[in-house]
Amino acid sequence: MNEEEVINRVSIVLSDGSTSQTVTWDEGSTPPAITLDVDKTYTASIYFYDASDPTDVEDITEEVIEEVDEHFVLWEIAGLSDFLITSAPTDYAGSDGIPINLITEWATGGAESGNIKVTLIHEPANKTGTTRSSIGGETDIELTFPTTVQ
Repeated sequence: MNEEEVINRVSIVLSDGSTSQTVTWDEGSTPPAITLDVDKTYTASIYFYDASDPTDVEDITEEVIEEVDEHFVLWEIAGLSDFLITSAPTDYAGSDGIPINLITEWATGGAESGNIKVTLIHEPANKTGTTRSSIGGETDIELTFPTTVQ
């Protein structure tokens, strides 16, 4: 992604196969809460936008896909012990074969509450890392969504 790129809107579309919900954060607001059902698997697709001009919103996700080797999306779960996020079979992978987590599967278990933090990383040094510090690179955007499974 070029230095001048702005990301000021992020949307996550969650689908369980029969229903779908979209949560959207806009710059200047608090990330919205995500509410999921117990014992379900969702496909989550994340989209990044430059909405500086409301009449011409630019989908930055397309550039992330075009520059797949230069990006990685890190999902971190806090306080949700019965919750798993994995790369979906339909996710995009770089030339190294490692998926970048634009499309993930979220498996819920029992009722609980916590946070899901998502970080778009530019030029990751280690896409197999499990923590932000182990992946390296630069943070393009980082958001924490309060999440409830009920």
